[in-house]
Amino acid sequence: MTPRDASIGLHRQADPELPIGSLVKPYRRRWRLVLAICAVVWAAALLYAFVPARRYTASVVLAAVPNTRNASLTGGLTALLGSAQLGGVQSTPYFIARLLLLRSVVTDVAAEPVADARGGSVIERVLEERAADIRPTQVEPAMRDILSAEVDKQTGLITLKANHTDSAVVRQVANRLVETASNTFVRVSRAQATSQRTAQSDRVDSARVQLRRAEARLLAFQSANRAYTQFSQASISKQALEREVSNAQTVYTQARTDYEAAAARELEETPAVVVVDPIPQRLLPDPRRVLLKLVLATALGFLIATIVLAVRGEFTSRARSGTDDTYDGTSGAGNGATRSAVRASQ
Repeated sequence: MTPRDASIGLHRQADPELPIGSLVKPYRRRWRLVLAICAVVWAAALLYAFVPARRYTASVVLAAVPNTRNASLTGGLTALLGSAQLGGVQSTPYFIARLLLLRSVVTDVAAEPVADARGGSVIERVLEERAADIRPTQVEPAMRDILSAEVDKQTGLITLKANHTDSAVVRQVANRLVETASNTFVRVSRAQATSQRTAQSDRVDSARVQLRRAEARLLAFQSANRAYTQFSQASISKQALEREVSNAQTVYTQARTDYEAAAARELEETPAVVVVDPIPQRLLPDPRRVLLKLVLATALGFLIATIVLAVRGEFTSRARSGTDDTYDGTSGAGNGATRSAVRASQ
């Protein structure tokens, strides 16, 4: 190896690393600036935690009531046909969750008066405005802002939550939403059952007429043919008329059964949901989580301080000075080693 190659190799090995202390030095030198930024962020976090009014959350857990009539049907095609014919609206968890937040349901609850000493309607207490100043377009968005309905996929339970600064409002909204949604479900089911009962009534009348016609034709045939031989044309005609009567009887029986089912559904008052976990008697305000907010504020303060120091060039200047010192020391040792290698080669 020539002296030039030795010097090049030694120069490449001298790769100075940036020490960790040089990254901390800008924070130590500008500790007043860092502390001031963190203090401002802490003050903002404390204001965010303590200045707004305490909020209350009324939570109720619901379970959808299954339709026992559909459960009695057998599986396969019979279940599909039965559901299509008489099922109509089913009280599934996702349907109930959607029903709880319907426009008509939330607006009906918003117009109800609050049962406490302050009085006023629900929407007046939510928006903190007079009824004359509230526009109709404000009602639904304001109610949806304080409401949420979630469905647990594993258990099928529905969690309804109402969150606001007024505990009386959230309690009444949660309770009345469950009642109004259940009444709406019953009303829709009854309306469907009434339409189905009317259609089934026409079907029963038509089946009854067909059955009477088939019986009249069989009676007329038996009156005209009191005696006939087996396997004759008259015998075959009688068998055809008997099958016609049997089929008409089956159709009439099925139509009558469907009519009775629709009439029973029209009269039933099965609720859509049942309350699994009701609202507690006393609502506690939501926790402030001051410690968590201060930890997040500290991280945000250090991030802002780092950006400020980086913009001012603190990290660049300190890193350059540390690199120059390290490079000077290693370059001197490298030159000495190079000189020794040259003497040895000579």
